[in-house]
Amino acid sequence: MDAIDKIIEEINKQAQDNRDRFETEEIAAIDGWFMAESETAIENHRQQQAKQLKDLEQRFKQLRSRQQMDVRQDSLVEKQRYLDRLFEEAYEKMASWDKGTIQAFATLSLKQLPITEEGILLPSGPHATAALDASFVTAIQKELDYQLRLGEALTATEEGFVVDVAGVQYNFLYRDLLNEQRSATGNEMSQKLFG
Repeated sequence: MDAIDKIIEEINKQAQDNRDRFETEEIAAIDGWFMAESETAIENHRQQQAKQLKDLEQRFKQLRSRQQMDVRQDSLVEKQRYLDRLFEEAYEKMASWDKGTIQAFATLSLKQLPITEEGILLPSGPHATAALDASFVTAIQKELDYQLRLGEALTATEEGFVVDVAGVQYNFLYRDLLNEQRSATGNEMSQKLFG
């Protein structure tokens, strides 16, 4: 029986060795698989974090850009309102000029007109109509190279005057002059005012 027990013991030992080797190999395989899966999961997580960070940075840039655009737009609107107020104040000052100032402005403007035919002076607004009367036209006529006569006052409430020469009108209505000046020099004025 000793021999049989030895054979059984040897078979059991061989079986135990096989089991131990198999277990070691399987544990090594499982550990290798686990390590590979862990590294893949960690790399995927890193890539996902990098993508999310990149998306957040891009969204931040877009929001910052949009915010800067809104600030610039608000600033531009405020500057536009300021210019509107300046030009409105300038018109109000011009519209309230006294008789002497209106006549001096009209004299200067009429002398610069490049006309040779008869012109008709058409005052507009209560102040200009009162200042640019027949006595003014008579007095200035000596200083002009063309004939000027007084026409009917315009029904517009805008202050200033128009000179009609054979259907061509030279507009000296104060608001129109200011609008023309603003169109011509608005950008330059904005640069000077707002840098």
